[in-house]
Amino acid sequence: MRYLTMAAAAAAALVLTATGAAADSWFSVRYAGLVRGGVLMIPLAICSILTAGFIIERFVAVRPSRVVPLDFVLKVRGLVSEGKFDEARALCRRRSNPVATVFNVALMLNDRPSVSDEVIRSTVQDLATREVDDIALRTRPLLILSNITPLLGLLGTVFGIIKAFNVVASEAGLGRADLLAAGISEALITTATGLAIAIPALAFYNYFRGILDGRISERMEITMRAFLEDLFEGRDER
Repeated sequence: MRYLTMAAAAAAALVLTATGAAADSWFSVRYAGLVRGGVLMIPLAICSILTAGFIIERFVAVRPSRVVPLDFVLKVRGLVSEGKFDEARALCRRRSNPVATVFNVALMLNDRPSVSDEVIRSTVQDLATREVDDIALRTRPLLILSNITPLLGLLGTVFGIIKAFNVVASEAGLGRADLLAAGISEALITTATGLAIAIPALAFYNYFRGILDGRISERMEITMRAFLEDLFEGRDER
C-alpha cells in the first residue's frame, strides 16, 4: 500500500509542477492537451497512478531473493540438520516470507509422530504451490488495468466524436470542417492515453509472471526438496 501512496504522491507532484510552470513549457502544453480529453481523463489518471503503484510494489515483492531468501533457508536447514526443531520454528515465526510460512507448517507437522513423511511432503508441496499462486494473484491487477484502460479510452473517443458531430450539426458549426477535425483530435486523446497505460501494464504483468513461473517456482521447488531431506534425516535420528 505504501508503494501506491508513493506513486500517487509522485503523480500529484508532477501535476502541480505542470500547472505551476510557465504557459509555454513542455509540461504545461502536455497537461493542457490531456485536460482536453474530457471527464474520462479522471478515471484514466487514477488508473495510471494505480498502474505505477502496482509496478513499483511488484518490483519489490516479486524478487527471488525476497520470496526465497537464501540466507534464511540455509540458517533453517542448518538448525534442522542439528535437530534444533524448536529454534528453527522460532526463526520461521520471526520472518514473514512465503518460505518461512511453509517451513513453519512442516515443522509443526514434524512434531507429531503420527504424521507420516508422505503427508508432510504432500502438505509442503501444496503449500509451496499455494504461496506462489498467491503472489501471482496479486499481480492480476496489472492485467485488469491493461484491459480496462483501452476501453475507457475508446469510450472517451466515442463521447468526443458525438460531441464533435453535434457541434458541426448546429448552426454555429455549419460547414465548419475544422471544428469536426478539432473535436475528433481531442477525442482521440483518451484512446492514446488508455493505450499508453495499458501497454506497460500488460508488459510488466507478463514480465512478473515470467519470473514467477520461471526462477521463483524453480527455486521454491529446489528449496523445499532440500529442506524435506534435512527434515526427514533429522526425524529418523530422533
